[in-house]
This record gives sequence, structure tokens and C-alpha cells, in this order.
Amino acid sequence: MGDRQFPGNWLIGQDFDPNEHLMNLKGRDYLNVQNRLLWFIRDQRALIVAGLATTSYVIRTELVELDRETGWAHFRTYVRDVLGNEVTMYGSESMKDFTDYAEKASTKSLGRALLALGYGTAFAPEIDEGVRVVDTPTERMGETRRQTNSSQQLQQSSVAQPTARPTEAAGATDTGASEKQLAAIAHLCEFLGRQVPEVRGTKHAQELIKQLNQEAQRRRAS
Repeated sequence: MGDRQFPGNWLIGQDFDPNEHLMNLKGRDYLNVQNRLLWFIRDQRALIVAGLATTSYVIRTELVELDRETGWAHFRTYVRDVLGNEVTMYGSESMKDFTDYAEKASTKSLGRALLALGYGTAFAPEIDEGVRVVDTPTERMGETRRQTNSSQQLQQSSVAQPTARPTEAAGATDTGASEKQLAAIAHLCEFLGRQVPEVRGTKHAQELIKQLNQEAQRRRAS
């Protein structure tokens, strides 16, 4: 495909770096759903232009249940990337936590679906137990108490069932690149006629995909 077939503003620039959009949430990096979505669309369109897409990408969010009397909403989001990887995730919220609970539930299901495909997984406290973040981080009354109780429970359980020391866990250098990332790297290397390099975790995979995408676009333009 030639670049002329796509509008000038269709291809999101590869200079978009998700790391530049991280926010600090209670001492941890957090990437909001808006930037996860932008990151996802950037990659999909780059793969399409590079001629590596095997299908169209799909993002579909649907209402599962809405109870206006109790103020509770439940949504599901289906996402498929251009390499054929697909996932369905759910999100629910209540009015006691958010006045715009329906919108938050919808956003949560989208954010979780993108996480499952590898977009922002390393920067998503909402998939940790005990932390309830949807999109815009907010402080909640009682959050500190819940975290303290969880810490006490963890300490008690560790007495009966010892866990690995932090230094032992630190020996693993591979944080686990997703199947989607590995597939994208393999497709790009095949297109460029290059040997698939060793992937040393999620962040390394992100860097490789960015570099390979840039190479592929330069080759298509030449």
C-alpha cells in the first residue's frame, strides 16, 4: 500500500511515546485509558501501512446491565488487533463511587481490554488487588485502611507459608513480553528480512516494536 491511500492525519506519529504520558499515582506510574487507546491505535495503523495487518482492528463496548435505582452499571469491551489477537473484558461501577458511574464502567472495561493486549500493563495499578482506579485517579476514604488491612493479612500469611525473597525474584530479568508484542516483532522482522532478536521483557519489546516500525515505514516510503 502506498502512503497516498491514507489521509495525512490518519497515521499517528511514531514519536508518540507512552512513557511521556505517565502520571504518578501513590508513588507508582499510571498510564490512563486515553493514552492506552492512542498507543493501541498508533500501532494498528502503523502495522496496516507496513502491510503486516492480517485483519481489521475492532473496539466494541457494550452495556451488559444498568440499574438506575441502585446506581450500578456493568459494561464489556471486545478488542481485536490487526494481528488477530482478541480479548473481551468487563468493568462495573456504582454511583456511590462515581456520579458518572456508567461512563466510568465503560472506560474501565475498555482500559482492561487494552491491558490484556499489552497496552499499559506495566503501568496499571487497577489490575492489582485492593486498588480501584478507573481512569482519572481519585483518593477514596478508607483506601489507606484497606491497604493496611491487606498488608497485615499478607504478613500473617507469610508466617505460615514463606514466600520467595525479593532478591530471588529480582533475578528474573524478563518481565514477560505479551504474545501480541512477540507476534508484532516477528512480523516486522519478516518484512524487513531480519533475524528475530532476543526479547528481554515488556519494555524491551516496546522499544523493539517502535524501532522496527520506524524502519518499516522508511522502507515503504523509499
